[in-house]
Amino acid sequence: MRIALVLTAWLVMLPAVAAADQRYQGTVVNSLERLLYVTDRSGISVYDINAGHKLLGRIDIPETGGYKGICASVQLGRLYVSSIRKDELICLDLLTNAIVWRKKYGKYADSMAITPDGQTLYVPFRDEDSWWVIRASDGEVIARIPVGRGKNYDDHPIATIGPHNTWMNPGGTRVYLEVLTLPYVYIADTATNRIIGKVGPFSKGVRPFAVTDDEKYVFANVDWLLGFEVGRARTGVEWGGKMLHRIEAKTPAERLAQIPNPPVRKPHSTPSHGINIRPDQKEVWVVDGVYGYVYVYDITVMPPQHVASVPLFKDPGEQPKPGWISFSIDGKYAYPDGGVVIDSETKKVVARIPTSEKLIEIDFLDGKPVKAGHR
Repeated sequence: MRIALVLTAWLVMLPAVAAADQRYQGTVVNSLERLLYVTDRSGISVYDINAGHKLLGRIDIPETGGYKGICASVQLGRLYVSSIRKDELICLDLLTNAIVWRKKYGKYADSMAITPDGQTLYVPFRDEDSWWVIRASDGEVIARIPVGRGKNYDDHPIATIGPHNTWMNPGGTRVYLEVLTLPYVYIADTATNRIIGKVGPFSKGVRPFAVTDDEKYVFANVDWLLGFEVGRARTGVEWGGKMLHRIEAKTPAERLAQIPNPPVRKPHSTPSHGINIRPDQKEVWVVDGVYGYVYVYDITVMPPQHVASVPLFKDPGEQPKPGWISFSIDGKYAYPDGGVVIDSETKKVVARIPTSEKLIEIDFLDGKPVKAGHR
C-alpha cells in the first residue's frame, strides 16, 4: 500500500505529456498567450511565460534527442527541431503537437534558421561542407550552399568540425553562416543562395555569433576566448569586413576563489559558447561556461563596455555550464542555458527552470501562432 502511494505521488509530480490532438494553453495577457518551448532529453517542455514560467507539460518526440536547433514558422503553424539521434529534421504542428514530417538529409543536422516569412529553412550539416536550403512546408530541398569544413586544431582539438550555426537578418534577405575552426562568418544572399561576403578574420575559429538588426556589426564567440570579438558586417556597399575589437571578459575574483580547480576540458571546448543581442539592440550578453556567469555589455558605444556580471548559481557550490543564451521576443527575459530566467533590466534571476541551449518563445492570439522568437 505504501509503495502504491509513493508511486502515485511520483506520477502526480511528472509533467503532463501532450496528446497528439491538442496544444498546451497558457495564460492570456494583453490578448496573447506567450509560451516557451524548451528542448529536453527526448522532447520539448512547454512553459507559460505569462504565469511566471510555469511548466505546462511536455511534448514527446519519439526516438529523438541530442537536439541542435529549433525554429518556428507561425505562418505555417509549424515548429522545427534538428536531432542527431537519428540525424533528422523534424516538423511539428503547433496546434496539435503532432509530427507532420521527419526527414534525414545530410550528416549531423545542426543549428538552423528560418526566413521571417516562415517559408524557407537554412540547415547546416556539420559532417559535410554545406547549408541545405529546405522548403518549410514539406521538407523539399531547394538548394545547397557550399561553404567549407575547416581543419581541426592540433593543440586543442574539438569534437567535430564543419557547418555549425546560422543567423537570419530581419528582412530574410541575407543569412549568416559559421563553420567550426574557420575564423570567418560568411554572408549569403537568400535570393541567389550564394556567398556574397565574409566577416573577419577573427582571431580563431568562430563559435556562436549574433548580428545587429541593421547588419552593421557581428559579435562572435571565438575559440579559447572568455568574451567575444566584434566584426564589421558591411563596408560601404560591400558585404563583409574586418574584425574591429576584442573584448576579454573577467570572471569575478570571488568566483575564482570558489572554484580553484576548474575542469581542464572546457564545456564546448571553449570558455564562452553563447552570445546574443538584446532585442532593443542596446546590449550584448555573453556566457562564461566554466564559472557559471553571464556578462552584459553596452553596445551603444564602441568598443562595448561591461555593465553587469550575473551569476547563474543559487549556491556557490553549484557549477552551471551555460552554452547558449536567448531572449524573449520583447527582450524582458534572458534565457541562458544554465537553469535560470533573468530580468534583462534588473539583471536579476527571476525564475529557475531547466533551460537548454535550444529554446524559443511562440506567442498565440485567439489560439493561433502569431509571433516566434529565435535562438
